[in-house]
Amino acid sequence: MNKKIENFYIEWKANLDDYLSGYIFNEKKELRKTRFVYIELKKYLDDLLNNSLSEENKIIVLPGIRGVGKTTLLSQLYFYEKFNKTKNNLDEKIYISVDRLLSEKISLQEFISYLEKNIWSGLSNSSKKILLLIDEIQYDEKWDLFLKLLFDKTKGNNNILIVATGSSAIFLNQKNKDLVRRSKTKRILPEKFSENLFLHENVELDDKLSKKIKNSIFNKNNAEEVYNSLVNLQSSIVKELSKIKNLQFIKNNYFLRGAFPFSAEMENKSSALERIKNMVLTNIIQRDLILSGDFDAETLVRIPDVLFLLANSSEISTGNLANTLKIHSSTVNKILASLVDAEILFEVKPYGQPYKQVKKSSKYLFISSNIRAGLLNGIFGDDIKGSLLEDYVALICSKELFREIIVYYDYGSGGADFILRFSSKDEIVIEIGFGKEEIKQVEKTILKSNNRTKYGIVIGSEKLDIIGNIVKIPLDYFLLV
Repeated sequence: MNKKIENFYIEWKANLDDYLSGYIFNEKKELRKTRFVYIELKKYLDDLLNNSLSEENKIIVLPGIRGVGKTTLLSQLYFYEKFNKTKNNLDEKIYISVDRLLSEKISLQEFISYLEKNIWSGLSNSSKKILLLIDEIQYDEKWDLFLKLLFDKTKGNNNILIVATGSSAIFLNQKNKDLVRRSKTKRILPEKFSENLFLHENVELDDKLSKKIKNSIFNKNNAEEVYNSLVNLQSSIVKELSKIKNLQFIKNNYFLRGAFPFSAEMENKSSALERIKNMVLTNIIQRDLILSGDFDAETLVRIPDVLFLLANSSEISTGNLANTLKIHSSTVNKILASLVDAEILFEVKPYGQPYKQVKKSSKYLFISSNIRAGLLNGIFGDDIKGSLLEDYVALICSKELFREIIVYYDYGSGGADFILRFSSKDEIVIEIGFGKEEIKQVEKTILKSNNRTKYGIVIGSEKLDIIGNIVKIPLDYFLLV
């Protein structure tokens, strides 16, 4: 076996630079811009190089659905010096894709053991600075145990940084609490609108302004504070928006196919939407969910039907899904839970009092409007067009607010799209839409809240305005968050 691994390593390492170069350069042979999360990942590598890497930051796991650029991130870390205009002092660096090891019938443990003995000269007390990049780690059945043991073996040795990527469903479902304590997890989600502008439209917005807008919308005590704060930022917001040529076209393009790096770079819109659909139906369902081992073949073939029905409806209950597909509601619930774990869907719970059970179905949005658009081939009516904006709120809640809030919807007739409940039990009521001026839905939901609502927000109005305890905010302002 050692000879087999040695032959594989020699061939793999000899071709690795050329292979990863395909991820860091675009079609014009220019270096691709880095996603915003790269700044955080680079800091861990800088700490390794500067002898300041802490024990708890030695293993970084990056869960995320396919297409969000995880392999590109690893490639950019591998070619650190190209993106930072400085020479690194790494002694060893290696990128390995575990699905490739699997095809060679080599386990991850066997491969790393070979490197430890023959290339790295040990790990426990090694003075070599080592960068280990592991892609698609979920293909190794014992990946979580492998990382735990690797951490234990290198305890006290902060000269190694391990960054591992893989399926959201696998990472979010992993139950190894020992690994959780020994690693740091950073979820990689689709691009926000502002990140899309930076990566693909060559528009760099003011990050400080983005944070101020977020704080103004989500972290105030009442509507007057929200309104006054946004008024104070208004001139800066208008200045930022004036940087964007063809803003309406870029917005439309973003909601259809601009949140995934691969589809945003494709020239043909139809081809991009088809790629997104195939990514979900083939790569995620037929590869990632099969690995979870939770579904038999008969159930797996029904998952696309569930997704198509959700994509083509602004609101559909679990019971309706079960009746339409002629499958048991418990199977539907299991499918939906797995799609949430896989970060294809975002669950919005029915609104009720704190600690009170509500016997209504959750509402399920897509983690990116691009997934809905791809499943429907970009063809849908105005009601579904509004759902694309709801999907965007789901993304923002996941990226910006996930640890701070629980997201609800008002299941009553004429209720608001979202209620955000913070850990303090304070709530914000949100309604969103294209050309949205009406405030009745927000008012109706606020009446149910027993004075827990701090304020209401309507996103999508023509101009910034305040009516009582409700602030109307133009969509373009919100997109800068």
